Amino acid sequence: MGRNLFFTLTLFMAFLANAGDATLDRATLKGVKAVGVIIDQLPQDLPKEGVTPDALQARLTERLREANITIDPAAKEFVGIRASSVRAAKGPYAVSMTIGLYQPVTLARDPSMRAAPQTWEVDTVMMADPKLLYRAAMDSVDDLAARFIAAYRSVNPQ
Repeated sequence: MGRNLFFTLTLFMAFLANAGDATLDRATLKGVKAVGVIIDQLPQDLPKEGVTPDALQARLTERLREANITIDPAAKEFVGIRASSVRAAKGPYAVSMTIGLYQPVTLARDPSMRAAPQTWEVDTVMMADPKLLYRAAMDSVDDLAARFIAAYRSVNPQ
């Protein structure tokens, strides 16, 4: 069972390695002046281990501010984190985290139709024992933030 889970997670991570970070995806970040920061509803088990929406939002906001990316809760564009997790009995957690940029768009065929889809994203998958889950989650946020900052800077040089 453990070997199958490892193999599945390895394939899953390989598949996600560059998802949504291609040249065209990065181009959608060009000209973004400020972003809001949103954390989607987390699985129920993560806050029990200290991984709360407030902790994730504070960490992501701090990393973006350190990179001189303007944070504005009223901005139309926002950076969001989604997470999902699984845990078998008392074993380690497997957690998938995704960071994405969401922004308003209009349909070419019907400009009156507006939506706010995710136009850029990257993912990460981690496994951690409950005692190490908070640290692993914060490290994952740091990694995801660094990848967003690199993509953002590639089309918005300082």
